[in-house]
Amino acid sequence: MDKKRKLEQEQSQPQQEGRVIGHDPVDKNHDNTQGDDHNCDDDNDKNENSGNNKKARIGKQEKSSKPPFNKNKSWKERNKEREQVHPGSYACAEMRTLFDISLPELDESTTESASFTATNNNNNNNNNTEDDLASSTAENNNSKLPKRKVALLLQFVGTNYSGMQINEGKRTIQAEIELALYKAGMLTKPNFGYPKKYSWSNSARTDKGVHACAQVCSVKILLPSGNLDMVREMINEQLPDDISVGDVVQVPRSFCARTQRDKVGYQYMLPSYVLKSREEWRSVWEKMVGVENDGDGETKRSEMEQQEDNDEMNAPSGGRCVMTNEQIESLREMMRGYRVTKETLDRLKKALGTYEGTHKFHNYTRGKKWDDPSSSRYIISFEVQEPLVDEHGIEWIPTVVVGQSFLLHQIRKMMCMAMDVARGATS
Repeated sequence: MDKKRKLEQEQSQPQQEGRVIGHDPVDKNHDNTQGDDHNCDDDNDKNENSGNNKKARIGKQEKSSKPPFNKNKSWKERNKEREQVHPGSYACAEMRTLFDISLPELDESTTESASFTATNNNNNNNNNTEDDLASSTAENNNSKLPKRKVALLLQFVGTNYSGMQINEGKRTIQAEIELALYKAGMLTKPNFGYPKKYSWSNSARTDKGVHACAQVCSVKILLPSGNLDMVREMINEQLPDDISVGDVVQVPRSFCARTQRDKVGYQYMLPSYVLKSREEWRSVWEKMVGVENDGDGETKRSEMEQQEDNDEMNAPSGGRCVMTNEQIESLREMMRGYRVTKETLDRLKKALGTYEGTHKFHNYTRGKKWDDPSSSRYIISFEVQEPLVDEHGIEWIPTVVVGQSFLLHQIRKMMCMAMDVARGATS
């Protein structure tokens, strides 16, 4: 009976305009900004849903402020609109200003685009300048060149750079190579500053000040010539003296220098005097700073050290100045003449050999727990080569580690532990 009464009541009410199944009626005289939030229910329902309706209206107003979604644009076009120049690239104006890099075509285009926008607000009948036509013609000529993926074999001295990877506000190897490719005409202006567009990949990262003799990177470039030796020379002409391309090889489109690397090797050069034992360093320190043993196991301080305590507040760094320039030079002579013993070198080889194989290296990095599977690494070899003496008379010990991959700070911490074992500071 209740259903029949409801049907009779609905039939007795006049039909409203704009009635759509599942939607509330639309009132033509009502403000359209409220949209579907317009409610014709009774007062009790309004009181119960007032909070929800306010939130819904706020959400509708926020959505209405956004630009409408254009269904006709492809996902590539929408991603292109969201892309920005990498802040660590010299395509970014701030980086060019920071490192005094001059690229007139980019600086002029930035100035011209700003002035064109300001002028276009007053007059929409401006014509392109001769420079715009010349730059567009050059880009069209470059676009006709074949685009191929190549692998670059790099060598560099990293003293003046903050590592391999491109980084905002830092001078990096990758940024220098990208700039050289752009100057050589192998990167177009629309791709300059967008590493993803030219499929950049490098086989390994290096930290600040680290050098490389065989770093590999892959990049998709325009080939101005089929002679790859000529391409290599064109790139080297645009690179600084401390970066060089040793070889250029054309590779398949699927090649990636990072993922297709099966192993990576690092060489650490140790000055042999760091392997001095504690007793040797203690005797050296006693000679340098004047600490003497009184025979009872206790040390007495020299007049020089006591005087330094009195002048502590007058030191340039606010601390104690223990050694004079003559003492520092004398210490250098002692280090320069040190040669590692066979027993110490054997202990270093044995300690480094224990790292070979698959182990958990959570104690040799940071942010890793013992049960984290990502802390496991496979070390193929860790060898010690014969010591070398440089032109200054200092003996160096080359060590070479080869592995599939390494954790953050893993190698330097492995080296420190092996050094302590070799000099008898720990078991």
